[in-house]
Amino acid sequence: MVDRKITPMFNDYVYEAIRRIAVEQGFTPDLFSVDFDEETRLECDGYVSFVFKAIINGDDREFTLWCKVPPNGDERSLELFKRECFFYRETLHGFYEFQAEKGLSEESGDGFYATPKCYLAHCNTDAPEPEALIMLEYNEAFEKWDWDKLEPINVEHTRLVMEQLGRLHALSFAMKEQQPELFEQYKRAGQPDSALITLMKESFDRALITMRTRFESEQERIVAVKDAVFESLKKCCDPTTAEPYCVVTHGDCWINNLIYSHNENNVATRVILTDWQSSRYASPILDLCYFFFISAGEQFRRDNMDSLLHHYHGALADFLAKLGGDAARQFPLTTLLRLMKPYRDLLGS
Repeated sequence: MVDRKITPMFNDYVYEAIRRIAVEQGFTPDLFSVDFDEETRLECDGYVSFVFKAIINGDDREFTLWCKVPPNGDERSLELFKRECFFYRETLHGFYEFQAEKGLSEESGDGFYATPKCYLAHCNTDAPEPEALIMLEYNEAFEKWDWDKLEPINVEHTRLVMEQLGRLHALSFAMKEQQPELFEQYKRAGQPDSALITLMKESFDRALITMRTRFESEQERIVAVKDAVFESLKKCCDPTTAEPYCVVTHGDCWINNLIYSHNENNVATRVILTDWQSSRYASPILDLCYFFFISAGEQFRRDNMDSLLHHYHGALADFLAKLGGDAARQFPLTTLLRLMKPYRDLLGS
């Protein structure tokens, strides 16, 4: 039986979906219970979804799911929630099938599998009772390391991110060329929309409020360039300015959306990228710049960005070759460095 002692936002669809997954995972019907860890239920950055644990107990074992539902009454968050559902249900599924056709598997360690396993990603607001739920794998191994989100990341952990971003982007280059009709669906679904633009504007406005207290003497200059800077940010997200090099990006790749596992010596062994609601079809440079200029400090960039960009491109080139592509033709290292240069010059890195 499912324990319904939780906030009313969790409707019959949510409880039935959890029950169905429990049975699929081998629990005896009607002989298991579900507890909700309400202490982990929280509003994510940007209020896109509520996250909580569903802990299934029965048959002398326990199985835990990460569950996400959209906030009630917020159309912008609902649109972003739908975007994340599409990524898990369609885009990621297509990426996995494409890799399988190439003989690559998660067990081999050769492919892109740096996402939580998804058991369900569904959003139908036209139903009599709204149906909206994402259920993801909960893996305890990825919670043992507590990173201070306000501290710049280090080289060890950044190399893992660069490898996975390289593989993620390589999938797009390969599928654009080899399965263009299928990839076109991911491309259309990943176009920037009003919800993403609104989210970006709200984040921009919050940044200005923060700057008002920290850079009081610069307020006149900040206000004078505000609109021009925002238009520049929108232009950066316009895929037409970066073709033919656009890919499916993560869109929100920073420390807060990375979960690491470590070995017994506390050495990072794997990274998982979470929160795909901002995934979009855009320049791969956006993922790289977003990570480096939010998660890494200025000195870190000066000391390590060149080697880490080469590491990213090496991972992309190696994986693209396994997928039947050719980085020297589709996304050369010289192109990567050329596209990165304006952003590095802008911030002096």
